[in-house]
This record gives sequence, structure tokens and C-alpha cells, in this order.
Amino acid sequence: MAGDFNFRATVKALVDGVCIAVAALPAGLCRLEARFGGRDDLFTLFGQGFSILPGLPGNFLRRAFARLTLDGCAPDCEIGFLTWFSSRHARVGRGVYIGPMCVIADAGIGDGSLVATRVSILSGKNQHGFDAEGRLIPFSRDRAAFIGIGRNTWIGEGAIIMADVGDGCVVAAGAVVTRPVPAGQIVGGNPARVIGTVEASFGDEEKGRIMA
Repeated sequence: MAGDFNFRATVKALVDGVCIAVAALPAGLCRLEARFGGRDDLFTLFGQGFSILPGLPGNFLRRAFARLTLDGCAPDCEIGFLTWFSSRHARVGRGVYIGPMCVIADAGIGDGSLVATRVSILSGKNQHGFDAEGRLIPFSRDRAAFIGIGRNTWIGEGAIIMADVGDGCVVAAGAVVTRPVPAGQIVGGNPARVIGTVEASFGDEEKGRIMA
């Protein structure tokens, strides 16, 4: 068993190394863009390009690109098909799973959290405003907020997150989170409200897995 585990770990490390090498040039161009151009055009281009790669190779390449371009990305996370980061300031913790077709903006996802399919994590809820003539103002960095997702939290299918979510929470499918969610809460609806607690809804064994 130990030998089999070591073999798999070695193969994974080799594949990760190859993918890092493949992603190095696009990531390098993105770093130059950030340093001298102040824009995200190349970051978006390559991020969306890596997002369309299917299967396990796509997961490895998306993770490699994220490790080289984001503010932080753990080497053991999973990033699903058609998922991309709209902000290079995102952070992804250890053991995080992000499902297919997600868009992650200015957000940090804590260790062990699970993000289902089609989840959007926005840069807060005040990204747009109106000028003196009543016209909508496009998104600008000065209006962005950093959203924190706690450790061991589950974000359900199609949820939209615009505020912090604490450790060990469950966000129901389709929920729209507009206010901070304290640790250990289960929320659902639009706008999301507390519908239970993890402690009351799970047995000791399940709660231990969620809150550990």
C-alpha cells in the first residue's frame, strides 16, 4: 500500500511539474501585464483558455495556472471544467474543490471547502454605482470588496455569494448571500437567511467532518 501511494504521489508530482512548465509562459505574460499594464486582458484570456480544457488534464493545467497567477493557490485543490478566476487577487486553500462553470472574483476560499457547479463569488455587492447624470458606472477596482469563504464550508449549486461566509457553513443551492454568514450556519433563499445550524442538522460524526 505504501509503495502504491508513493508511486501515485510521484506521478502526480511529475504531472504537476509538467503542467507548471506549460503554464509558465502564459503566467509570465500575465505577471508582466499586471506590473506594467495594470489590466487583466491576458489574465482573462489565458484563464478562460485553460478553463475549456476537459477532464483530469484540464484540472491539472488550471491548477498550475492558478498557482502561478493568483495571490495564493494550494497545490492540492481541484478546479472544474469552465471555471475561471476573474481576479488575480483570489486565494484558494488546501483541499478545496471548485466545481464546473464557476466564476471566482476577489475571494479567498478556506481549506477544505467545497464549491458546487455554477457558483459565482463576486467582488462584494457594491461593484456598480451611478454618476451625476444617473448613468450606470462600470466596475472599477476601488469598489471591489474581498469576500472570505471559511474553512470546511459547502457552497451549493448555483449560489451567488456577495458577502463573507464563515467556517463550517452550508449555503443551499440557488441561495443569494448578501449579508455575512456566521460560522456553523445553514442559509438558503434569495436573499439568503439562516434556516438552521450545522450542529442541529448533522450528527456528531457528520458535524466533525464539516467543522474539523
